[in-house]
Amino acid sequence: MRAPLVPRPAVTAAALAAALVPLAAAPPALAADPPVTDAPAGLRTVLDGGHLDLAARLRNGRLDFMIKDGTVAGRTVWREPSDVVLHFDPRHAIVVPPHEEVPQFEGFGEPGERLWVDKDFASQEGLLWPGWSTMEILPADIEGPVKVTFPKIDGPGRLVLGQWADDPELGVRIGVTVDGAKPDPGSVDLRPFSHSHPLWILDAEGVYRITLEMTATLPSGTKVSDRETLAVAVGDVDVSKVVPGEGEGDGEGGPESPGTPEPTKSPTPRPTSTRPTSAPTPTPTFAPTSTATPTSTVTPTPGFTPTPSSAATGTPTPLPPDPLPATTSPPPAGGGRLAATGAGVALPVGIAAAAVLAGGAVVVFVRRKKAAR
Repeated sequence: MRAPLVPRPAVTAAALAAALVPLAAAPPALAADPPVTDAPAGLRTVLDGGHLDLAARLRNGRLDFMIKDGTVAGRTVWREPSDVVLHFDPRHAIVVPPHEEVPQFEGFGEPGERLWVDKDFASQEGLLWPGWSTMEILPADIEGPVKVTFPKIDGPGRLVLGQWADDPELGVRIGVTVDGAKPDPGSVDLRPFSHSHPLWILDAEGVYRITLEMTATLPSGTKVSDRETLAVAVGDVDVSKVVPGEGEGDGEGGPESPGTPEPTKSPTPRPTSTRPTSAPTPTPTFAPTSTATPTSTVTPTPGFTPTPSSAATGTPTPLPPDPLPATTSPPPAGGGRLAATGAGVALPVGIAAAAVLAGGAVVVFVRRKKAAR
């Protein structure tokens, strides 16, 4: 015998409204934006891992080239390039594989030689990942792109900035945008409100000082620019002796001249990743598995997602908006792995054949502030 049904109490409009009041009064909490600060001028900082951008921003009608430091999760610090030393330490080193196995490496070093690269080549967490950013500039703020030129590049080797590209014969390859070995290294055009990452390749240990200038045109037709020098140390370099910026008096990254204050250690905590101590692994055989066409996003996805920063010509194609958090997960593991000196450095799936770009040595960008500033 079925049990008698018990009538449910009617839900009145008043009762429903009363139940919804607390929900309307307490909207869900939104994630707070990461704190943004400006570092004091003259605060020497060494960055050897994590995400950062060579960034442009407009302030009071002038253009500033700054380092947008996001190497510490949940925090953004704006720094003067003349206060910063980038260190591509031994963890960033890879060994060039045989050209018959990976023909895309031709022109970027002989088999067995070492190159120092950024995180775009590896799945290891904690490597340097320097990008471009104009996220502080809206399209209405300027006419055309922000042009980046390289008036001077000094160092013990070759610096190359490039991007993943597609080749009908080789598949994924490396397109060269800036080549420090040429009298005219090339330039980069950056759209306003955009964010991207070039490939960094350096082929010699030491300290580079690279003069970089960013220029934009205001709606009034006035051109504004900022010229800086960034010091970049590559390999097993004692960064405590590297003076940032133009490094007056310290030669090629040697001890400071008399009267130069002792540089302070970076206040930025080091990445939490551990450094492997095992010996380098033998160079494996690589076989391209993808001919993916470069996309405009720099967020790693399963498989290969190239992240071109500009065209391979001297006047590269500007990039679309691509905001990223201060720190980003590394490219996924898989595909081929290059032998590394000091640590294993893996290439994403499908780009193993193109993974080693010609290197330079230490990259350095120098800043010269105009008298008006």
